[in-house]
Amino acid sequence: MDAVQNTVIFLPNAAFKVDFQEKFPGKTLSKAAIKKHSQNECCSSLVLLEFWKTMTALERLTADISSMSPHPAIKRTSTVNSNSKWESTFPADIQTEKNSATFVHRFISITSAFILDKRGILGEKHFKTRTIEKLQIPVFEKENSVSVRLIKKIDALKQAVVNKYLREFAVVLYQKPDEEDVKEVFSFRLMYGEEDQISISVDTGINSDVFSQNLASATFSDLGTTKQYFVDAIRKLHRCIKHLETLPADTDASFRISFTEHAPKDYMPEGFDESDKFYEIAPEMTRDQFGILCGNHHKLQLLAASQFWKPGDFGNTTFNSLNQSIVDAPTLKTKQTKGVEKKSERVGRRFPYGQSATMNKGNRKTPEPD
Repeated sequence: MDAVQNTVIFLPNAAFKVDFQEKFPGKTLSKAAIKKHSQNECCSSLVLLEFWKTMTALERLTADISSMSPHPAIKRTSTVNSNSKWESTFPADIQTEKNSATFVHRFISITSAFILDKRGILGEKHFKTRTIEKLQIPVFEKENSVSVRLIKKIDALKQAVVNKYLREFAVVLYQKPDEEDVKEVFSFRLMYGEEDQISISVDTGINSDVFSQNLASATFSDLGTTKQYFVDAIRKLHRCIKHLETLPADTDASFRISFTEHAPKDYMPEGFDESDKFYEIAPEMTRDQFGILCGNHHKLQLLAASQFWKPGDFGNTTFNSLNQSIVDAPTLKTKQTKGVEKKSERVGRRFPYGQSATMNKGNRKTPEPD
């Protein structure tokens, strides 16, 4: 039923009917207003008139607000029902080396999308929602061309994880036009087996001996424990991002990678360009750890550094208590923890790092079309 004239409305508590057009010539009510009115107990034409004034004013206001929006709202695709189980996203068994590698690689992909969505680097249309362990998590939308390119870049890192080439993957947020004016970093550091050692890159600033000891000390227990650490890490990351200030309008982002000593000198995954720089953060930038997740053959640590933490928010146990639930409290003894080596520069590679194109507007390269 559209907005009509000569509408007969029955009032619930009245013994009479009102011919609306006769009492209020020229005035009409929409279907929504009539439905709303039928749910109210009115017993006089005066009440009905006041109700009409209120409802039509609200309807005009709603129409005005809708017309002010330059872009219609985009409903995000949801896969809540079909992909709610862990096995729909991650391997059901992470004991084997292959499945362990798949697990950490998919965590990188999912969490990267989560960061780019929650920090507003890419718009709503680039993501869909997937439910994993009862958490609704944004992931890349495969129907979007930009998202597909980002998926391909991250997929190219799968072999780097399998071959133990990838040491660190970072989502680096910087202020345009200078890609080295780094304002925020989300870092994924990998460790391969007990025999591996962690090289602390002296040119990043995000790493520390404490963080490295945490990673070296973490051990794989079982799938149930890893699931819980996954949930903890995502929740803490989400709470962290909610306590970060809104990024400036001229902020952009890129993916950056560093390698282990196992990587061939000429190795570079598809979608990344050779670079003689990784990233560097200011010494005063706030840093924290949000999780360590273990497969049977891989360990991955999620770190963040930002200059946008709101005053007074950092230092809350919401962020800093994570270590207690994953590994024993770190010790700062002078004796070195197994698997950690002293800070060292990467040598022997012509270009020791890799970097992707920017997300929004390319400064070094031609912008990728949306």
